[in-house]
Amino acid sequence: MAKRKHECPEPDNTERWAVSYLDMITVMMCLFLVLYAISQVDQGKLAKLRTSLAAGFNATIQIANPLQTDGGLGILAGSTSAVQLGSLMGNLNQNPQSQPERMQAMREASHLNSIKKQVEEQLKAAGKEGALAMRITDKGLVLGMVANDTYFKTGEATIQPTAREVLSAVTPVLASLEESIAIEGYADPQPIANARFPSNYHLASARAIEVLIALKDGGVPGAKLRTISYGADHQTEASDGQDAWAFNRRVDIVIMSTAKDSVRALLPDAAKQLAGGTNANIAPPPPNIGPSLAPPPPEGTAGDAGATGDEN
Repeated sequence: MAKRKHECPEPDNTERWAVSYLDMITVMMCLFLVLYAISQVDQGKLAKLRTSLAAGFNATIQIANPLQTDGGLGILAGSTSAVQLGSLMGNLNQNPQSQPERMQAMREASHLNSIKKQVEEQLKAAGKEGALAMRITDKGLVLGMVANDTYFKTGEATIQPTAREVLSAVTPVLASLEESIAIEGYADPQPIANARFPSNYHLASARAIEVLIALKDGGVPGAKLRTISYGADHQTEASDGQDAWAFNRRVDIVIMSTAKDSVRALLPDAAKQLAGGTNANIAPPPPNIGPSLAPPPPEGTAGDAGATGDEN
């Protein structure tokens, strides 16, 4: 009978803990490497990111922890950590809910600007370039019938030939729009009271109605048109060399924006941004002036209106 081979029992591994310890050290080393890596932010790239975000959202970024150029990059003081970068991104706008409205305002301003360009092209083709003062406001696109030529005579609502040529040029554009169109009539501060126009409101309203009829006759659906009379209550300041009184004998054709109120309030700023920040192509509304600042009416105009005075 063969003798059984004696096998010695395997000794216990008393150093098994070292394997787990090394695994833990490795994981911790990886953790610290990742923390160190994400704590490093290139200041140049961060500045570019800040600028692009501010331009994209039309906002000024308020940095909770600004970069310190005299300190090092890292976890110590003077660094820009991942937490700080997150604060920077979070402070892009104090009201994040307004971002969708800003984007809507940009789209609406772009749409109105495209209409403005169509009007400019039509005026240029008709030889009436610059005949309308156009600007984007919180109401929409305003086509101001104010120019060096007088569109309305003093104390009268009859549209002058130059004004009819301008209206004929822009009517095709207005007729193709889906937006409603408000026609706002204005008058200069000279009082008027006669049988035909008992007040400035009647005169301004008559001017607006004459423009409405001209547009309707040109093909603009009457259902899209409405008139508003502001009388002499909203005076605007004329440029140097212009007669301030004649400048306020005008009618504004307003292409009404269909955006909601909160979006329309952002339209002027959006228009400025589209124009490169200077709004060079979209003239801002001139400031209000009081009647006392206006020059005296031209000689001989009082008899044209037929009472205490008249306006254009």
